Amino acid sequence: FCDQCLHPALVDYVNKRLGIEIVDHLLIGTQSVEYTSRNFFQFRVLKELLEERDVKNYVLYNRSYEVFVKNWIWRQVLDCYRGKGELENEILSAIVKKIREMLNKLKHKCVGRITDFLEMFCKEMQKELVISKDSLVGTQFKNTSDPSQFVTCVEKFLPDLQMRVLSEFDAMDHEYKLSKLPVQPQNEIFKRVFGCGKQCPFCKVPCEAGGSAHKEHFAAVHRPEGLGNYRWEKTGKLIHELCSTLVVSQCRFRNVETKWNWHPYKDYRDYYPDWCIQPDPSLNASDYWKFVFKEFNREFADVSAAKPADLPEDWKNITEEQALEALKETYNMK
Repeated sequence: FCDQCLHPALVDYVNKRLGIEIVDHLLIGTQSVEYTSRNFFQFRVLKELLEERDVKNYVLYNRSYEVFVKNWIWRQVLDCYRGKGELENEILSAIVKKIREMLNKLKHKCVGRITDFLEMFCKEMQKELVISKDSLVGTQFKNTSDPSQFVTCVEKFLPDLQMRVLSEFDAMDHEYKLSKLPVQPQNEIFKRVFGCGKQCPFCKVPCEAGGSAHKEHFAAVHRPEGLGNYRWEKTGKLIHELCSTLVVSQCRFRNVETKWNWHPYKDYRDYYPDWCIQPDPSLNASDYWKFVFKEFNREFADVSAAKPADLPEDWKNITEEQALEALKETYNMK
């Protein structure tokens, strides 16, 4: 019974619980401050990007925000739990304790046959353990003792079984083990903390609406559209203007959604009805993104197969320190 039924059931249980436990530990443990809000997390990631000054990471962040964030969380998960088996041990200890309690509870009931006892046990533990009927069939014919004797035997083997299962998990490659979990921590944390993860179709700023049930996507301040791969048709130069300015202009855009036909910016909701871009030409880009754009103007252009943007002169004087201060102000980290 221990080898054929409980062993695979315990492995399956740990696999199902491990991802959930990792998420809970990250969200309520010592590192929870990093995931308390989308604002704090955005600040941490963008500050790290500023310090690393790797244009490839900026490109991935802007073009595939959800992929970038999930990869970032995944690295945190690996760093936190590399080589540790405490969680697996906690999960196993808790379920083994419950198994013992259920066995002792059921052995005092008037059950004459092992077959009936096993069926009762499986029914009581069905929310936690998945024990196949096929594995039970082989066990039923081998165990003809009374339930009390059966329970005594199982309890005797439980410690060894727990150690074997734990050893199997310890022997697995850490990254491979976590990558195969039914509940992937990075996906679950992204869903809980970041909501929908949708990006502006033009500048690629992520949606700031809370949760995932909102009907409209929005962002308080948009970014230069060149970060979203947009360039002027006539010159081929990246656009440094914001979406907020362009949606009240006479300019037009075209992309895959418009089937490369020109369409007025002011009527962008014909194609993006779930995005609300505040029409305000007085809004300016954050000094953070001005600094990033001017620092990597040529690199962004190369990646986009475009020409570098004609940036305003004052952008060229922004320092890294000013960019960091702007980032703190944006996310209220003063």
